[in-house]
Amino acid sequence: MSLVQLRTDLVGRSASFGEPVLVDRLARRVRYLRVSLTDRCSMRCTYCMPSEGIEHVPRSEILSLEEVVRVVESFAAWGVERVRLTGGEPTLRRGLVWLVEQLSQRRSASGRPLEVVMTTNGELLERFAAPLAAAGLSALTVSLDSLDPARFASITRRDRLAQVLAGIEAARAAALPLKLNTVAVRGFNDDELGALCRFAWAHGATPRFIELMPMAGGRLFVPGELMPAAAIRARVGAELGAKIELGAQPDGPYGPAQYFVVRGGAHDGRRFGTIAAMTENFCASCNRLRVSATGQLHACLARDDAGDLRRAMRSGEPGRLEQVVRSALGDKRDTHGFERDGSGGPTKAMISIGG
Repeated sequence: MSLVQLRTDLVGRSASFGEPVLVDRLARRVRYLRVSLTDRCSMRCTYCMPSEGIEHVPRSEILSLEEVVRVVESFAAWGVERVRLTGGEPTLRRGLVWLVEQLSQRRSASGRPLEVVMTTNGELLERFAAPLAAAGLSALTVSLDSLDPARFASITRRDRLAQVLAGIEAARAAALPLKLNTVAVRGFNDDELGALCRFAWAHGATPRFIELMPMAGGRLFVPGELMPAAAIRARVGAELGAKIELGAQPDGPYGPAQYFVVRGGAHDGRRFGTIAAMTENFCASCNRLRVSATGQLHACLARDDAGDLRRAMRSGEPGRLEQVVRSALGDKRDTHGFERDGSGGPTKAMISIGG
């Protein structure tokens, strides 16, 4: 096979450590794996999940927790350093704390402990924050699109803001490093961006704002609602009475966010991030692969094509898992197809791919 990825036995060798590394056809190194634990969620956010038409897969098609451990172990052996547990909503998955404990004991090929992080809607976090921290969770990201109860209920289709805020308090009490993710929607929550920053900072969290993306074949995308990252930063600066400067990038080689620093005003020196898949394309530095709850390996969030890790594992054939990964890396595109008119995205909804 003439592909760049998986050189030598598996993937190639890091110059600094000599460990295997996953490298795609464009020489982008994969360090970060996102793993969905379920295709179910306790909320139905308008940008993630259609109000109807989502058919949940049979539980027999969902990876068992033992299979998740096996997948993550394999990727860690190939150089993945961070794994993010997602959903749907991962706190709905039985055995979550056990899984975090198992994964946090694994090491990457460099010998460093595997970093295990999680994204959640926060509804059940009051119950889970302390046990997850004790199990070894490294950090947590909570989705929070509005501080207004009516708006929150409108975008999530659930009236559960109080539970989410209690979960954020519990995460802070458990000393979990915390980020708050907001999908910025023009005409909906664009007047709350400064307030969301102040709330996050007051709770020891880093706020981040995400551009709306045309998932589900554009069915969930409303033209005119996209708020470009540049406009987000301008609005934050205006609301805080400050200038916004590009800052240090604390996520290192992992996440897609770009971080900025507030200069001047009452919040001088505070940081926030933007994730701008639509207007500030970061595909050239993409270092992620995604595994859906059914074990489908997605090389790109914006594409429907996937390799079947579940079938590979359950076949019992040696080397089959590696073959699927080789193929996915060989087909990993140089860019996505998102367009500002809502076209160019995958037919699957965000909840089906795992975000």
